[in-house]
Amino acid sequence: MMTMTTTMMRVGVWRSLLATMAFLSATFTMRDNHVLALDNGLARTPQMGFNTWNHFGCHINESIIRQTADAIVATGLAQAGYVYVNLDDCWQTARDATGRIIADPAAFPSGIAALASYVHSKGLKFGLYSDAGEKTCDGRPGSLGHEKMDAQTYAEWQVDYLKYDNCYDDGTPPEKRYPPMRDALNATGRHIFFSMCEWGVDNPASWAGEVGNSWRTTADISDNWNSMISNLGINSRLYPSAGPGGWNDPDMLEVGNGGMTTTEYEAHFSLWAISKAPLIIGCDVTKMSNDTFRILTNKEVIAVNQDKLGVQGRIVASSSSPSFYEAQSIFLNQRLLQKQQQLQQGGHKIVDHEDVLFNSAINDADDDDDNLQDVGAVSCNANDASQRWTINGADGSIRNQKLGLCLDLFYCNTAVGAAVGVYQCHTNQTGQQCNSLNQKWDYTPGGTITSRLDKMCLDVYNNEGPVVSAYTCNGGNNQKWTLGTDGLLRSGDANLCLG
Repeated sequence: MMTMTTTMMRVGVWRSLLATMAFLSATFTMRDNHVLALDNGLARTPQMGFNTWNHFGCHINESIIRQTADAIVATGLAQAGYVYVNLDDCWQTARDATGRIIADPAAFPSGIAALASYVHSKGLKFGLYSDAGEKTCDGRPGSLGHEKMDAQTYAEWQVDYLKYDNCYDDGTPPEKRYPPMRDALNATGRHIFFSMCEWGVDNPASWAGEVGNSWRTTADISDNWNSMISNLGINSRLYPSAGPGGWNDPDMLEVGNGGMTTTEYEAHFSLWAISKAPLIIGCDVTKMSNDTFRILTNKEVIAVNQDKLGVQGRIVASSSSPSFYEAQSIFLNQRLLQKQQQLQQGGHKIVDHEDVLFNSAINDADDDDDNLQDVGAVSCNANDASQRWTINGADGSIRNQKLGLCLDLFYCNTAVGAAVGVYQCHTNQTGQQCNSLNQKWDYTPGGTITSRLDKMCLDVYNNEGPVVSAYTCNGGNNQKWTLGTDGLLRSGDANLCLG
């Protein structure tokens, strides 16, 4: 259907895409618009550490944390830069008569202050978890309405890091619920890293730079390739918001948890590094395999992530076209040869970006690969049948006339920037995932195409494409569409059509 967007094509039971990622080098200066409103001087580079959730879930206790801290030091992970040891949900049980938070006495008999002291004795930093709601995601006491008392308690316990989740809210938007904890942390006088976990539901990249040190941009990651690549794509387009003091967060690492191959974990770690994502280990570091340790301590990859300039890498072009792949490979080889010659000649020229080519295979044996393709904003061509569409207002479908497939919000993903493509039509079938709402759209001529699943708008990235995704409606020209009598769906830029 297209040649210059994230296209999935069949390779056996795998769908393959080529993506070129670029990150700017030191010839560029950091933008001035990032405001570190949480005045703690932290996060000058993305945070590195460990969190309990991905491997242990709610099954946590102080012995696990002590053993983890011991292992981080003994194995050399600390020397590699992993300094935060963070408890996630389930450490707290209730509040006392004064409203002070109480740790689970069975799991943490020594108390949180003593545990923090032990972690500090190893030369590491200690982190806790709470929620900007009445309860945490597991139903423990949240911090909504208790921000000042909780922040002061954390400071008294010598806590260095707070992950702040988004469950059980009172209907108030995150933009209102997160700043009170920022202010409370700031008022303690202790430098506590503020990691916002808002899941990307209210586009935190557009406002969280004035609130936290990092902000989740995606749904929770799962230990599989599909989930990892999906989070990467969503996070990529938010690159302008990241920089020293505050970082886009596509969620924690799954390296070592067993759901992906070693090669996939290598890609996962490398892509997180170039994306300037937090490198938070999520496996049991007391039982790491040699491959897991090798991946997590790769000095060159970590150096990319911890580069002081702090410019986030991003997907800049992608295609399934063999000719495009060959052209990009030749381009990259020329660049590498050029750099090698410069080094041999003693030159010191700094190129303006680095290019990384990788094949992303989304393993989904349950899908019929022949019936799933990506779409993008391409140059309008009335002779190209793959650019002609039929909109059915009755069932909400938008059907491609050539393929007979329907516009589809892949995997019912409701995150900002979720991938959109075409798939076998099922709008009138029962028992489908998310009740087929991922294929139902509301079209206003000359206006928006809005998903009935999450009210996101069909969006042309940066008003120039080729990437098209579901994005927060903003009234922009890149979210306006017109269906012509020729069947072409033209974007606000009349030279670009959905195809």
